[in-house]
Amino acid sequence: MILLESMLALSILTVIGLTLLKLSLNVLHPRQWALQQSVTDAYMTYERALAERVPFEALLAENSLWPAYPSVATTANETIGRLPGGGVIRGTVTRTRFADSNNYPIDGGDASRTREQALAANPAAIKVWKAQSVLTYQIGNRTYAKTRTVIRSQ
Repeated sequence: MILLESMLALSILTVIGLTLLKLSLNVLHPRQWALQQSVTDAYMTYERALAERVPFEALLAENSLWPAYPSVATTANETIGRLPGGGVIRGTVTRTRFADSNNYPIDGGDASRTREQALAANPAAIKVWKAQSVLTYQIGNRTYAKTRTVIRSQ
């Protein structure tokens, strides 16, 4: 009889233990998602800082990290960060830059403007470019995208 009671008690404790384990995993899953969001946000902060600190001449160079639109520079399978336990978050980073329409035509502005219109729109001859970085990554079966745009002028 004691053996039967012991087996019944162990069975009940096993069921309770497995139920609590399942509940704790259900609690950890949203935290894992929030952690991945934080890591990808931190990576996009790095992208923004990189776009802000690169010299203006390097931003406009032929071999720039941000080629002029419609060209794009894509870095696939980039390591975005690591999760606790060594899990790696990977994504694809796509970069491009856009000229402001008020730039002079030689600086990528609207080529349909006359010289007088270009001078009236931009009398200080300021060059304005938008450097855009887009990060795409997967969590489970869903694909997410984050973007940062930095406006640079000279």
